[in-house]
Amino acid sequence: MCKEEFIRDIICQVLVLEKSKELIYSVLNEFIPGYEKINLDYTGKPNDENYVFESEDEMVSCYVDTLNVSQTFYWNKYEGNKDKIIVGANITDDNQIVFSLTFNGTLKTEAEYYLRLKKFLNSNIGVISYVNPAVYDNGKDFKKRYEKKIYEFEK
Repeated sequence: MCKEEFIRDIICQVLVLEKSKELIYSVLNEFIPGYEKINLDYTGKPNDENYVFESEDEMVSCYVDTLNVSQTFYWNKYEGNKDKIIVGANITDDNQIVFSLTFNGTLKTEAEYYLRLKKFLNSNIGVISYVNPAVYDNGKDFKKRYEKKIYEFEK
């Protein structure tokens, strides 16, 4: 029996058409419960990059509640995260979110996480890449580029 090849930096990305703080936290709790909080100097406000947020919740709320701004957040978990999953939420300037899971694994774990993320988000718009995230300008562009992409394990 042949052992499956181990792949580093698998990136599964899935689009949701509306941004929501509750959705961001539900993805985090689904894929890396007990995640590490973002440093409060991660980013400033869209119109004041020197502003220091008082909490992660305030920071995420600011970008979710402000229209037509873009910001990407990444969360990690160092203990009890066997596949070393990093969750990303790219809030796009057209008020959508591209969620990403970056992890190490095999083709089997790649398929499992990709399908699980799509099902969790109730979205059919996604793509898998390696090392570097997929290229797109905003949510509309992501949808145009990746809506029709079907992977062998999805058939």
